[in-house]
This record gives sequence, structure tokens and C-alpha cells, in this order.
Amino acid sequence: MKRIIYLISFVFIISACNWLAITPENAIDEDDLFTTGYGCRNALNGIYLKIGEADLYGENLSWGFLSAVAQEYLTDDSYVGSYSTQLSKDAANFVYNSTTTQPVIQYIWERMYSVIANINKILEHIDDIPKEEFAYGEEERLLIKSEAYALRAMLHFDLLRLFAPAPASSSTALYNQCDVPYRDVFSASIANKLSINEFLAKVLDDIAMAKPGLKYIDTEFHPEAMYASMVNTPTSSWNSRYRFNCQMYIDEFGNFFWFRGWRLNYMALLALEARVHMYYGHSHHKQARAAAEEVYNTFYKEKAWVGFNSSDDITAQSDLRHFKLADDVLFAAYNKNLATDYDAGLYGSDNNVKYPLANIEKLFASDNTGLYSDYRFTHILKSTNSMNKAYYTGKYSVSSEPVVEAVENPMIPLFRLSEICYIMAETSSSSGDGKAYLQEVRAARGATRSISASNEDDLLEEIITDARKDLMCEGQVFFMYKRLNRRYVPSASNPEVDKLMTSGYVLPIPTSESPF
Repeated sequence: MKRIIYLISFVFIISACNWLAITPENAIDEDDLFTTGYGCRNALNGIYLKIGEADLYGENLSWGFLSAVAQEYLTDDSYVGSYSTQLSKDAANFVYNSTTTQPVIQYIWERMYSVIANINKILEHIDDIPKEEFAYGEEERLLIKSEAYALRAMLHFDLLRLFAPAPASSSTALYNQCDVPYRDVFSASIANKLSINEFLAKVLDDIAMAKPGLKYIDTEFHPEAMYASMVNTPTSSWNSRYRFNCQMYIDEFGNFFWFRGWRLNYMALLALEARVHMYYGHSHHKQARAAAEEVYNTFYKEKAWVGFNSSDDITAQSDLRHFKLADDVLFAAYNKNLATDYDAGLYGSDNNVKYPLANIEKLFASDNTGLYSDYRFTHILKSTNSMNKAYYTGKYSVSSEPVVEAVENPMIPLFRLSEICYIMAETSSSSGDGKAYLQEVRAARGATRSISASNEDDLLEEIITDARKDLMCEGQVFFMYKRLNRRYVPSASNPEVDKLMTSGYVLPIPTSESPF
């Protein structure tokens, strides 16, 4: 009997730029799907759409569940905190078996491995497809194959960071077995248990498989898709990684080779490589810095393919404002309905905010010299005007301005240049050198206070504080805390005390889904 692969019935067209088109048929025979270049392209595009859904990076692993675990939403008994969702309250208290959290954790586990299974099907078949079946020849095969390896590495890495202890959690953690399988073949067989060290080695192996192909495509074969139109000088703000008013851009290679910011491109792969090495700990700082340095030196300083938003972008009137600071986003997941769905669920009864942010004034206090200068407080956050003021992020709200709407409304940031700068700061040989990288982010965000850290520990505290501001509601604050094994962080339920995090860092693997 032929197996049938069911895909989303979805055709994505914006401004005539059909970059993630999925065939409208509800079901595609596997023999057809994986015997042509078009079929593999179709499958890969379906994978990108899937990771942008609410079950994964479109909510749970960005502004939803994971941000609540990181204590980013106020869940105390105050008037403002009482309107937080029950999911936020359960997640912030690490109640992972409730009727709100248990389904979310199960969805994350199931959906991630479902996506990985589809990636493995692509990799299983793609080398057997004749060259002439690819509309753009071997370069198209190379692009699909390289992105598949990169995505498999990223998804497995995030599964490990969610469902297994961090290497920093104990002196033996790196060599202890974990219950997260590394699925590098399409198979229903029982997976072998790996140590965290062995698992991370497999992640790096997949990154190594992806690296030559993505570097060639994005820096030699078709670099125009990474920076600007063919008639404009490359700048970080006039780029074709995300823009959709784009017909002037499209060349003989078609839509599939454009808009690389919505796909796991070479810059993002380097950022992933740096993240993985940072997760190992100090022993891998040299490798982490090498990967981060290539992004920073080559693509930011030399080529200007990525940069920070101008102050005009950030301080513009609200409907024109770039709330997501998209110029420094290296790779983003896509969800067409993200902004409208977020706004629809933002308010509860009496128009009270259901996602009020915790500890905001305390977080920004060090930059309040009588007047707040940090744009992330003055322009990226929003607040209610009631007596019981609630702060909430403006990152996911709807914009009607054409460029901002097309680029930022559907965007879920997954990798940023600011994170690269934090890695450069943390791995610097001296606190003085490190401060320069951190100050670069802060200056771009309008923060005027000089960093006074005189040693490595003080610098790390400054990096953590700034990352909490910059990566707020994107899921990465949780991963930062866990990587560093931060035992205590500012509490969502009691601003006067810190929250003990150790019991919340490892999500329970759904019992019915054990891979062993």
C-alpha cells in the first residue's frame, strides 16, 4: 500500500512573491512528493510553515509558554497579574501536568519530531532524484539538502534544551544519558540513548553537513537574496531577506532562491553553531566566538548585510514603528496570522491585558537617569493608561503600514545580531573588550548609560540584563537562563523575591510518547 503524506492545504502569496507556495492538494502520494525537485521543494516549504505555527515557534516557543516559564509575565495576585492566562500562571510555577501546560508540552514534542520525520524523508530521497528533475539543477538540490540538515540540527538542539538538563547543571551532566532521541533517519525503531555530549556532537555534525552548501548559495551563487536589490547598494534596512514589494528583485532563479531571512540561511547557521558551542560551556567558547565572529566581522562590519534599525524606525509613530527591530533578525519563522491572532487574544474582560510583563520598571531601572532613553522601554513596550498600569510587548501587534505589515506582522525572530554581540561580549578576553560589543547593542537601542563592569562576572550580569530587554517574548531568555544554570531569576509572582528555577528547566517528556 502506498503511504500518503498529508500537507497543509495552503498557498501563500503576498505582493506576487510566492516564496512558500504549497501545492493546494490535501494529500500527495509519497512517490510523487519525493521523486521530483518540485516535490522536495514543496515538502521543505511545508516544514517552514509548520515551525511557524502556534504549537511551535509561532507561540509556544516564543511569546507564549516559554516566555511564561522564564518569568516574563506577571502572575501575582495584583489586579494586573490576576488577568494573566492560566497557562502563564501554571508555566511560571512549573506546574507541567496541568490541563493548560500538559497539552502544550505534548504538542511541542510531537510536532517537533513530526517535522524532523519529514526532514528525514527529504534527506532519504533527495540524492536519488535525477538532476533534470530540479528546475534549477544541482544548486536547487544543494539548497534544499543543506537547509534540511540545518533545520534538523536546530530542531534537535531545541528539543535537547527543553527536555534534558543543561551541561552547566552539574559536573557530569554532559556525559549523562538523556531521554531525547536524535532522529537522523526516517524510522519507527527504538532509538539508542545518547549522552548529552554525543547528542550535541550529532547537532554539530548536521551543521557541518549544511555549512558548505549554504555558504556557497548565500555568498557565491546567489548573494543578492541576502542583502539588497540588484539596483541598490547593500544596507541592513534595504534588504531582500524579508521584503515583499519585490517583483523588481526576482531574477532567472525564481522565488525559491529569494527571501533568505525566512529560511535557515548561512548567517543563521553560523549563529546556530555559536549557540551550540555556548551551550557546552567555557570549554567551547573559542569555537562559539569563531562562528559569531564570522557573522559580526564579515556580514555586519564588512558587507553590511545585517545591522540595527535606525532610531527613526523605532521612534516613528506607532503605526509606522518597527516594533520587532527586524533589521538585525538573521532568521525568522513565518506565521501569516501571527499579529491578528496575538491582538485577538491580548485582552481579557474589561480590556485588561492577558500577557502583562513582570518586573519591567525594575529591569530598566539602571538606565533611568531621570529620563528613560532605552527605546526598548520607551517605544517597543506598550502600556495601559489605567491606574493599574500593565506593560506588554508591542512586538506582535498588528501594523497597517505596508512595509512593516509585510515584514514584521508575520515574523517570529529566531536569531538576532544582538545575540551575536552578546556572544562576542561574553567570550571576550577582557571585560573591556566585552563591554564594547555590549555597548554596540545598547547604543543601537538608545541606551545611553556607560557600562561600568570591571570584571567578567559584572559583565555577564550586564549581558543578561540587556538580553532580557532585547530578547523579551522571543523564547531565548529561558534558554539563556538554562545555559548559564541561573538558579534564581526575578520572579513573575513576587517582585520582591527571586524565583528558584532549577525545578523548571527540564520539561517532562510526555509519558505516552517515550521514544525508548
